[in-house]
Amino acid sequence: MKFLVLAIVLSVICLDALVDGAAAPPPDLEDVSKIANGEAFALECLIESGLKLDSLAALSAKELDTNGSKIKCLVKCFFEKTGFMNKDGQLQEETITEQLSKFMPRERIESLVKNCNFQEADACETAYKVTECYFQNKAGLF
Repeated sequence: MKFLVLAIVLSVICLDALVDGAAAPPPDLEDVSKIANGEAFALECLIESGLKLDSLAALSAKELDTNGSKIKCLVKCFFEKTGFMNKDGQLQEETITEQLSKFMPRERIESLVKNCNFQEADACETAYKVTECYFQNKAGLF
């Protein structure tokens, strides 16, 4: 979970830095921006979650457990806004494949999507588990 939180936090920080006129972020921090509107969606979801950017960046493992539900739903929000998941909590494999193919070859993404196709009763849990699987199978995907 910490990986996706970090990716979302970094995308929001990058967006803030660009808005403030700071230097462009290093290339490895721009990956979320490769997802169409990824930075804006990450910021919207952060606001909707009620979590604070500064406190989110400093969360310890214990605090991640305490705020887990909010964080998992922040991930779900990001999935919905990017089209990775519909409003019914169902994964949209073609959209995921299309968007993530910007990071690595399509064949590898198709395999990743197939292997990480979880469907939990709770959409927040689904988004979290899928993302965790992506990171376990391809660190730095986002």
